[in-house]
Amino acid sequence: MTQAATVNTRNIIFGMIMVFIIVHIGFHATYIQYFPTFEEFTWLHHIHGALMASWVFLLVLQPVLILYRKFAVHRFFGKLSYVIAPLMIISMLIIARVSYHRWDGEYGSVEVFSWQSVTWMQLLMFGLFYSLAIYYKKNTFRHMRFMIGTAIIMIGPSLSRIINAYLDTSLEVDFELIPLYFKTGLAAALLSLDLIKKKDWMPYSIVLLAFLFADLVYYARYSEAWQSFGRFVVKVLY
Repeated sequence: MTQAATVNTRNIIFGMIMVFIIVHIGFHATYIQYFPTFEEFTWLHHIHGALMASWVFLLVLQPVLILYRKFAVHRFFGKLSYVIAPLMIISMLIIARVSYHRWDGEYGSVEVFSWQSVTWMQLLMFGLFYSLAIYYKKNTFRHMRFMIGTAIIMIGPSLSRIINAYLDTSLEVDFELIPLYFKTGLAAALLSLDLIKKKDWMPYSIVLLAFLFADLVYYARYSEAWQSFGRFVVKVLY
């Protein structure tokens, strides 16, 4: 491994550790602090939380294994992701379904599915980035960047929880925009670095376009197009 590659891998490890810290702080406020009783949480929440935690753990572990040239172990955990990633998507879908039926009676289908615009875009983007990462698993450069894309997705729910737990959300400010803009800004910054260094711009371009589309969906969450998609989801999956 060259010195440049070592430095780059260490930067990725540092970034993934920061993601781990943000996720821990965010979910401490809404989940971890209730250990060990976890009142009002079901086994679905525990499974969902365990899967999310395992993914963050993999994001930190995999570049460490590359740094120390543990390629066989890296490949083993890569194959393990073939199980974890689909289960994560399924758990996100089930949690969304449970949430919909919990609040539908009180707020109505239109309002609830407008809230779920963020959740559904996270689900779809995770599936997209992970699929591309696996497709390019023999192209380390692209594989790594699409995996970083999945890490950026993990920041959003954590930031939302941090904001709701520690900021005055009674203010007339749309605090949901902060995680959206942060993720999009981070993707834009990473793309800019690759462009400046004259590296392959394709991976982060896809990541950035996906986040921009997710932002657009958020603004269009009450539109007929999105609500039509919502009615389809409710009929077929909920």
